[in-house]
Amino acid sequence: MKREYLGSIRIVLVEPEGPFNIGSVARVMKNMGFSDLALVKPVDYHNDEAYKGAVGARGVLESAAVYDTLEEALSGESLVVGTTRRAGRWRRIGCSLEELPGRILRGTASGGVSILFGRERCGLSSMETDLCNLLVSIPASRSFPSLNLSHAVALVCYTLFTSWHGKRIDPVTKTVSQDDIEGLLVYMEEVFSDMGFFSKGSSRYVIPLFRKVFGRALLNEEELKSLDFIFKRMHGLSKENREGGREG
Repeated sequence: MKREYLGSIRIVLVEPEGPFNIGSVARVMKNMGFSDLALVKPVDYHNDEAYKGAVGARGVLESAAVYDTLEEALSGESLVVGTTRRAGRWRRIGCSLEELPGRILRGTASGGVSILFGRERCGLSSMETDLCNLLVSIPASRSFPSLNLSHAVALVCYTLFTSWHGKRIDPVTKTVSQDDIEGLLVYMEEVFSDMGFFSKGSSRYVIPLFRKVFGRALLNEEELKSLDFIFKRMHGLSKENREGGREG
């Protein structure tokens, strides 16, 4: 396995609450060949407690990027994966941990992949999982399903490392970034709203659904332009029909 594929994966901790856990995450990342750590609104971790957790991975800890918002941390990524133990109507699990390497392989070969881990106490919020293209569940006992943060990171990193070790990963067409997809989604929401699509129901599921579909498809630039054209054409026809109806 070539190092660049591991290097294209960013581990993102959302509002981590324990310095020792942050340091422990840095350590397990280094154990499995990962080095890109991002922290969203972390507690103070520049202390002995975090360094004890990191042990020989102090470099990973000290080079971690820190962000005020999750959106800033995800800027420019091709694929966003969220880890969760809770499923529901708005939180559908996209794949198992064993399936994860194959599902994100193209994303690592053509762009950046962020894997999100939530707070120690309550995980990722629904608004945060809405930003994900794919949700993965880590199996655990029903009697005690909540994993320690560093243990969850270790399981994901180990699964990716062992699944790809020694395998040849062929290059693929470069995919567009999550920022590009978000731009299309903003316009799509405008189109749907202008057409009255949301007048008799909630818009809660529509845009997150398209975000997940587009993310899993790993759109290239030509496909994104085609989708943009389709929605602009749809928007234009809708306006023409409404104007024609008023004139009649």
